[in-house]
Amino acid sequence: MKKIKFFPFSSFPWEGWDGVLFTLLLALLGACSDSDVSPEPEPVIPAQRTIIAYFDGNNSLASNLTKDIEEIRTGSVNISANYNVIVFANINGKKPYIAEMAGGKKTVVREWDNTFFATNPDSILSIMQWIVGKYPANEYGIVFGGHGTGSIVSTDTIATTMRPAYAYGNDYNTTPSQKPLLWINTGTLATVISHLPRTKFIFFDCCLMQDIDVAGQLKKYTDYIIAPVCETPAEGAPYDKITPLLTIDNTEQMCDELLTTYQAYCEQTAKPICISALRTYYVDDMQAKANIALQEVKQNLLTAPVTYDKYANVIYYYKQNTFADPCLYDLKSFLYQQNQNNYLSDATYNAFVEAQKNSIFTSRKSSQWVNAQNRIDFTQFVVEDYNYGALSISRDALEK
Repeated sequence: MKKIKFFPFSSFPWEGWDGVLFTLLLALLGACSDSDVSPEPEPVIPAQRTIIAYFDGNNSLASNLTKDIEEIRTGSVNISANYNVIVFANINGKKPYIAEMAGGKKTVVREWDNTFFATNPDSILSIMQWIVGKYPANEYGIVFGGHGTGSIVSTDTIATTMRPAYAYGNDYNTTPSQKPLLWINTGTLATVISHLPRTKFIFFDCCLMQDIDVAGQLKKYTDYIIAPVCETPAEGAPYDKITPLLTIDNTEQMCDELLTTYQAYCEQTAKPICISALRTYYVDDMQAKANIALQEVKQNLLTAPVTYDKYANVIYYYKQNTFADPCLYDLKSFLYQQNQNNYLSDATYNAFVEAQKNSIFTSRKSSQWVNAQNRIDFTQFVVEDYNYGALSISRDALEK
C-alpha cells in the first residue's frame, strides 16, 4: 500500500497557496453569512397622502357611482406618485373590489367573490385597515359616496329597528328588492374610524350630511368635514375635476376649490346645491354656543303666543317621506328668526354666529337645490348670507 505523505505545517510548500486559501476562506465566511443572516428589508417610504374613496353603490346609485369611479380614473392622470388614490366599490350586480387609480389607469388589487353589506362596521373597518396597511401615508383622506340621511330616522346595520340615526348607506346586500335596506349611523361609523389613523378630511358626497350632530360624532377623528347640507344630484361630484384637488396639501385651499368646482358643475347641470366645509377643532365651541342659544329660545318661548310659529321663514332642507312637516332645518336660520322675533338676545345670537364662522369656514349656497321628494316649496324662505349657515339641525333636536 502506498503511503500518504504528510507535510509538517512548517515544511509545507506554501508559496503560491496563500492567496488561494485566503479566497477560499472568504467564500466560506460569505456562505455562512448568507445562510445565517437575512438581508435588511428596504424601508417603506410612506406617501404624502392616501385618499380612500369608499363607494357603496349596492343600491339605486349603482350606475351613478360606476360613472364616478371612471371619473376618478380619468382624474388620476396627472396625480403625483407621492399620492395614493384607492377606491373600494360595492356596486349592485358586480363583485366588490379595491382598485388603485394612478396615471389614468385602474388596477384592481383585491376582489371578493360574493357581495356583502358594505355598511356593516366590521366590513368597513377591515377594508380600510387593509388599504391603510398596503398604502401607508403621512396623512389620509376619506371620500364616502352613496346615500346619506343626516339626522333622519333610518334603519341601522346594528339594530334593524327604526331609530334616530345620522346615517350613511344604504345597502341592499343582494338585490334592490331585498329588505331591509341597511344603513350605518355616524356614531357607529365614528367608532370604525377611531381605529384608523386620524384623517385629514372626510368628504361626504352624500345627501344631507353637513349636520351639527354628525359633526359632533366625527369631530375627534378628522380635521375637516366637507359635505352637502341639502340633497345632492344622483350624479355626485365631478370626480374628473375633483380628484386632483384632493391632493392639495393645504387642506383649507383644497376645501375651497372643491366647493367651487362642485357647485359650478351642479349649476351647469341645473342641479345646484348647498355645501360647506368645517373645521372640527371648533365644533365643541359651536355646539356649546348653539346649546346656550337653544335653551334661551326654549325658555323665552314659554311666554310666546300659542299662534307663534317658530319655524316660519326658517330655511329647511328636507321633508321626510312619512311626515308632512320638514325635519331638517338650517341652524343659523332658525336662531336668526328667533332673534328677529325677540326670543333670542343679540349677545347670545352673535356669540353663536361667531362660533359657527370659526367652524364653517367656507360654504356655497343656492336659492334652490335638488329635492328628490318634491316637497320643498322654495317660496317659503329666502337663502342669503344673513340667514344661511350651511349647517343643519334636526327637528327632533330643536324640540328637545
